[in-house]
Amino acid sequence: MWSEADKRILRPILIGGAVILAALLYYSWVTNDEAKSMDDRIASLKEQSKAKEAELTEIKRWESRAPEIEDIVKDLQEKVKRLPRTVEASDFFRILRDCVLMTNLTDISVGRVKRANMGAYEEIPYVIDCRARYHELGQFLAIVEQHSQQIMRVRRLDILEDVGRPSRHKVSMEIATFVFTEQIPPAPLPPAREVTSK
Repeated sequence: MWSEADKRILRPILIGGAVILAALLYYSWVTNDEAKSMDDRIASLKEQSKAKEAELTEIKRWESRAPEIEDIVKDLQEKVKRLPRTVEASDFFRILRDCVLMTNLTDISVGRVKRANMGAYEEIPYVIDCRARYHELGQFLAIVEQHSQQIMRVRRLDILEDVGRPSRHKVSMEIATFVFTEQIPPAPLPPAREVTSK
């Protein structure tokens, strides 16, 4: 059927074919493995890209709010300036005297009440008894609560009837001021902006 000459010719062809087939199978296996590795890498890079885009969107959102944030920081810095750093009553009494001079309160007596610890600061309340007309009292309270040098708040206000002097009412109020008990951390520096030349 097959002659010896045919067998001699077919043998190298079959061996060569087997070698070529093995090479093709190996190449296919390596290529598929590399392709899978590349697909995994592309998927990973896409995920990283999405995460970076989300971060960039968030940064742009905060950057667009920069003027609003600067206004809030300035407002807080102004409020911090109005908070005293010591429990000395002399400043409070000076401010209180100035408030009284701007209004027309009379028969004034002032006493300190027990301090309340609020964590980083203490609230120091004072009881003030006096006589005042309604408009004078309103003016006094407005000056106290909107004072530019110190934060104060009205904790309690009682207006008592006095038949003997109906136009000047007896008033008892509690006004609190605040004092820091912890070190104030310094304001953070704004982030440096990269300047690119055109």
